[in-house]
Amino acid sequence: MTHNYLLTSARVHLADGARMIDVAGATDSPDTASYIRTLPETECFELLAVATVGRVGFVSPAGVQIIPMDYRLGADHQLFMKTAPGSALAKLAEVDAQVAFEVDYHADDFRIAWSVLMNGTISRLDAAATTAYEDLSRPPVPWPGSASSLPVRFVPETVSGRGLHRTRQD
Repeated sequence: MTHNYLLTSARVHLADGARMIDVAGATDSPDTASYIRTLPETECFELLAVATVGRVGFVSPAGVQIIPMDYRLGADHQLFMKTAPGSALAKLAEVDAQVAFEVDYHADDFRIAWSVLMNGTISRLDAAATTAYEDLSRPPVPWPGSASSLPVRFVPETVSGRGLHRTRQD
C-alpha cells in the first residue's frame, strides 16, 4: 500500500525571526528522505525580502568574480546595494552591466535550504530609483562601512529558485 503525505508548510529561521514558507503541492512519504522543488517567482521575491546578504557575480579580465553584498529589496523588485566609488561594482554600474545575483539559506540541520538566482542589470540610480531607494524602510548597511557610499541597483531580468526539504537525516 502506498501512502502519500502532503507537506503544507515549512519553518525557515532567519535573522529577522522564523518565517513560514508555503510549500503546497510538494508530496513526501516516509520513503523519501528529501525533495527539491522549483520555487515560483513570487516565493523567490518573498525570500529575497527577508534575507539581507547576497552575491553579485560577473566576469572580469581576471576571471569570474563573486562579491558578497548587503542588499535590500525595494519597489518593483529592485535590489539596492552600496559600494565604494571606483570599485569594480561601481564601474559595472556606470555601464549598466549584466551581472548575476544569488541569495541562499540553509538551516543548521540542513533540513531546509533554498537558493534564488537572478540575472539582470546593475546600474547607478536614476531619479525613480533614487526615490525607491529613499523609500526603503531599512537602507543597506555595507560591511566596509562608510567607504561604501555609492548606492547602486540591480534590476532582475530572469529569476529562478530552488528549495530543498529533508524529512529525515540520512
